[in-house]
Amino acid sequence: MSDRYTVERIMEIIAYVMGVRRSGTPLMKVDTTELTKQGYTQSEISAAFSWIMERGEQNIVPHDVQSSEHSGSGEGSFRILHGIEAETITPEAWGLLLSYRDLGFLTNEDLEQIIERAMVMGGETDVDIAEIRALVAVYVMHQGPFADTGSRNLLLGSDAVN
Repeated sequence: MSDRYTVERIMEIIAYVMGVRRSGTPLMKVDTTELTKQGYTQSEISAAFSWIMERGEQNIVPHDVQSSEHSGSGEGSFRILHGIEAETITPEAWGLLLSYRDLGFLTNEDLEQIIERAMVMGGETDVDIAEIRALVAVYVMHQGPFADTGSRNLLLGSDAVN
């Protein structure tokens, strides 16, 4: 299994967890049995939870409840693709980006950075879901933690989530 494949799988787990959390479920109450049934490993699940914990639950807020402080723009703002971007990024890939932003683990600034990278990458071909997932995975997974809380948030290799 390549690193890229694993990182993309972790992004899928993060999206699942953030979707569950939209209903108000605390992070440690998220049931991971469905993820295990779908074939995700405990290591992948632990890495996803570590990523969320590392950034602080309070800093990952679904877009529909974000303030302008979190989103980086005024309330009610909506990003649309201009002509060249729309020709390069497929509608499905754009939808995936918006869903990641709505789940709260991409800010509007992150969205701009990823669009910019997609435009550079897209030269002669369309940027589809696979490429967007790879761009998001590389971008998000290589960001540092939001704040140093003074305690260990990362899970060890032998730690379990549930």
